[in-house]
Amino acid sequence: MEDENVIRVEVRGHETAAVAAAERIAELFLSSGAGRPQRTPGVETVVVVVHADVGRAPGEGGYAEPEEDGPEA
Repeated sequence: MEDENVIRVEVRGHETAAVAAAERIAELFLSSGAGRPQRTPGVETVVVVVHADVGRAPGEGGYAEPEEDGPEA
């Protein structure tokens, strides 16, 4: 399912800061929450990914209403 309101945010930085920033972003929208830090050998920084639905606030629930699902595939 493609949803034009869902974005992927990649936060790159030192682990403590990247995780904190991803968690703050995750609090702003209905989201997957902050993912686990992803490391690349030889690189000091990590990447933390958040998938967020920018069309919904955190308290709006996690499921689309049937009329929001779009046309049947």
